[in-house]
Amino acid sequence: MSLLIPLNPRIKERKRERLLIVQPLVGIGDMVWHKPWIDHLSDHYDVILATKPTVQARHLFAGNENIVDILLIERSLRGRKGRHDGALGMLRLIADFKASGADKLLVLHHSARYGLIGRLAGLTERWGYGMGAAARWLNAGAFLPKSARKIHPTKKMVDFAMMNGFHPTEPRWQMQTTNQAHQGATAFLTAHGVAASDDLSPLVMLGVGAMHVDRQWPPVHFARLIDMMRAAYPSIRLGIMGAPSEKPLLDAVCDALDDSDDILICDNPLDVAISLLARSVVYVGNDTSLLNIAAACGRPSIGVFAQSTPLDYNPHIKAVCVPDGRFNVPGHIATITPDLVFDAVCNELQKCGYEPRTK
Repeated sequence: MSLLIPLNPRIKERKRERLLIVQPLVGIGDMVWHKPWIDHLSDHYDVILATKPTVQARHLFAGNENIVDILLIERSLRGRKGRHDGALGMLRLIADFKASGADKLLVLHHSARYGLIGRLAGLTERWGYGMGAAARWLNAGAFLPKSARKIHPTKKMVDFAMMNGFHPTEPRWQMQTTNQAHQGATAFLTAHGVAASDDLSPLVMLGVGAMHVDRQWPPVHFARLIDMMRAAYPSIRLGIMGAPSEKPLLDAVCDALDDSDDILICDNPLDVAISLLARSVVYVGNDTSLLNIAAACGRPSIGVFAQSTPLDYNPHIKAVCVPDGRFNVPGHIATITPDLVFDAVCNELQKCGYEPRTK
């Protein structure tokens, strides 16, 4: 049985069934990995998306009118307790699932919790990964084997979608923003003297932050790369991007530059940041959510990889790796030289019609 076949044709009063999709991973990048399949399902269903607040789903799915509601799962929030933690929290989540009005449930996770909650909420059609004990509470579709717990979430998503008949012919990597976010990005670019085209602006964005220090390319390397790019491509403006909490990293890059006066400092809200990434010629950054977002925007996205093997789920991600191929070595990211990343940037800019200035 395919997930795209209507499972309750007796419902006449609605044109489309309501599908409750649970994707409870905490990272923004985690949701980006699943986005094309959720978008694909939303072509066929009115989707209620249940996910963690940290994912910022309302920004990632802006413009998708078939995501009719976002149900925030407030539990296991990186050490902070939420309204869905504990036994009482589980009862609240059962009530929230029931109140969603969903016709069926899809759990994109190995946990048995959400299938059980779906059953207790009265959702009669329950799909999901079903690895191990989770299968007990699910009653539809094909399940992933237990061994799938060890594979990357992107591979799990692909395998499960193909097994259950909703894998798109070609995944759509797209990211929309609201008019307000677009206007915010335009105002930011105009204020910094950048030609604010509705398509691409002569801009390269660099994401300098990362959650873990071993995923952070050194600020002095970013500064050296910026100096090299500024000399080679005088017609392109350069910006460094990070969350407000990453201001010390932004400052460290600026402090290491020969001159930082013409560098755009981007600590905008996420929706405006997405619009800026979508309008940049190329993105360069660490292995973080911004790399995944930029690639989902369809932009060439050069990622610096040292902690884990390169992401290969999206063809827009271009990896620059530790030269000796040894991943997960503390401090090893510093062995990736600015010259290596500069060569990758030049290659992508050339594809976009930009040639480096020769002395």
